[in-house]
Amino acid sequence: MSDIILHHYASSPYAEKTRSLLGFKKLSWKSVDIPAMLPKPDVVALTGGYRKTPVLQLGRDIYCDTRLIARVLERLQPTPPLFPTTSQASCAAFLRFESEVFFTGIAAGISPEGAKYFVEAMGVDQWEQFGKDRAAFFSGGTVGRPHPDFATARFAPIMGALDSQLAEPGHPFLLGASPSIADFAMYHGIWFVRVNPGVAHWLEPYPHLLAWADRVRAFGHGARTEFPSSAALEIARSTREQQPFEGDYLALPKMALGQKITIGPTDYGVDRVEGTLVHASSIEVAISRTDPRAGEVVVHFPRTDYKILPAD
Repeated sequence: MSDIILHHYASSPYAEKTRSLLGFKKLSWKSVDIPAMLPKPDVVALTGGYRKTPVLQLGRDIYCDTRLIARVLERLQPTPPLFPTTSQASCAAFLRFESEVFFTGIAAGISPEGAKYFVEAMGVDQWEQFGKDRAAFFSGGTVGRPHPDFATARFAPIMGALDSQLAEPGHPFLLGASPSIADFAMYHGIWFVRVNPGVAHWLEPYPHLLAWADRVRAFGHGARTEFPSSAALEIARSTREQQPFEGDYLALPKMALGQKITIGPTDYGVDRVEGTLVHASSIEVAISRTDPRAGEVVVHFPRTDYKILPAD
């Protein structure tokens, strides 16, 4: 098996989701630290322009979006399972709810109380630069940049609902006695609030939620080794083998294998990536592309919530 390489930065909530999944699966992985803001030349060399974090690399196969990354980790290490066969619909529902919890956490983090922590950590100039980067990041998609008012409106109902569910006997995890992808889909948005001293107290009214977060955190991050970005690019460039695709072939409407297409998220970070279609299923769409630094890579995206068009 190719080494697992995660391209991420420390404060990214979705990166924390993936780090926690690696811990749950007890996997060893290589950590490539990337910038939180553009430019990200080494990431772009691998993905072709996709700029969300994190990105998972297996040899020359590049996986975008944590929903797909979770499926890949499940294939690499099927036990313990993330998607129990008796809870498939519940897992899917929590994954649809994930962005609501994530944006609530982000809105709390950029509230006046939360932003003070970032200004102190980053400095005023870098915080302002970060704000401009994120304004561009949320331009052109179906989702607007989170506003602190969103947290005011949504925080208590969401956290209260999760806390109540976890208070039920026999529910140390969201779907019962055992953890699942539902827990990791909820955890990272709450983690983002909890690690911010300015707003961590917002979670104090929810003791069952905090105890659950401790249980998820206890899975750790697996066996992590720091790894240079240049070495990750060399692995992509020198690898010849290709990873198996996720899911049986399911044709895209009016597009064929071998055709040039463009693909990108619909919600935010909508930068489009161009390549040759090499696979499509109900789970993923994969394209082949060549970069002067990374060589010939296969970039994988989820099929859901991504806009796919012929390149012409």
